[in-house]
Amino acid sequence: MLALDLLKPSMRRKFAVLLYPGCIFFEVALAAETLAKSLEPWFLTPDGEDHPSSMGGVIRASGSYDDLSGLDVAAVLIPGGDPGSIIPPGRATAALRAACDRGAVMAGICAGGLVMASAGLLKGVRATHNYTAEFTSAEVVAFIAPHWDGVVHERSDVVVDGRFITAMPWAYAKFAAAVAQSVGLMNEAEAASFVSYHRDGRLGRAASA
Repeated sequence: MLALDLLKPSMRRKFAVLLYPGCIFFEVALAAETLAKSLEPWFLTPDGEDHPSSMGGVIRASGSYDDLSGLDVAAVLIPGGDPGSIIPPGRATAALRAACDRGAVMAGICAGGLVMASAGLLKGVRATHNYTAEFTSAEVVAFIAPHWDGVVHERSDVVVDGRFITAMPWAYAKFAAAVAQSVGLMNEAEAASFVSYHRDGRLGRAASA
C-alpha cells in the first residue's frame, strides 16, 4: 500500500521526519508543526511500523526509511535521543544520502547531527554538537569521535552550512526557524520574530497573566 501511495501525485511539497527507537520527538516537534502549515509531513521509521514516541503517544508512520529514497522532500528532520539502534548498522545511511542527493535540507538536532555525521553527510561541513568535554564524559567523547571525522565543529546553538543544519538540544526554536527559512517558508526577519516569540513571548505572557 505504501509503495502505491508513493506513486500518487501530490500538490504539496513534502518533508520527512526520521524517527527511531529512543528518539526524542519534542526536539523536532516545533519544526515539524511549523513546516506542516505548508508542507506535507511524512513520518518514517526503520521498518514502517508506527512509532511509540517519547511523549507516551504513538506516531503513525507514513513509511519506512527505504521509502525516503523514492520521495522528493524539501527537508529531512532528525531528532536527538539514543540513535544506537540505527547508527551501528547504518540503517538510515542509504536513505539519508538519497535525500541529500535529491537536494533536501538535512537538519539534525542534538544526536540527530550524529546520525547525519555517521551517514557521511557532514564531512567538510560546519556543524555543532554536544559530544564535547563541556557536555559529556571523556569516554563518550572518545567513543563518538570517529563519527565526527572531517566535520568542522563550531560551538553554537545552531549552525547552518548550505543545506545542512545542526543544533543543540535546547535550541529547538532556532532550529525550527532555520529549517523554515532554508526551505523558503520564512525570511530572515520572520525567523528572528519567530525565535523571539518562542523564547520570550510565551514567558512574558505567562508572567503577565
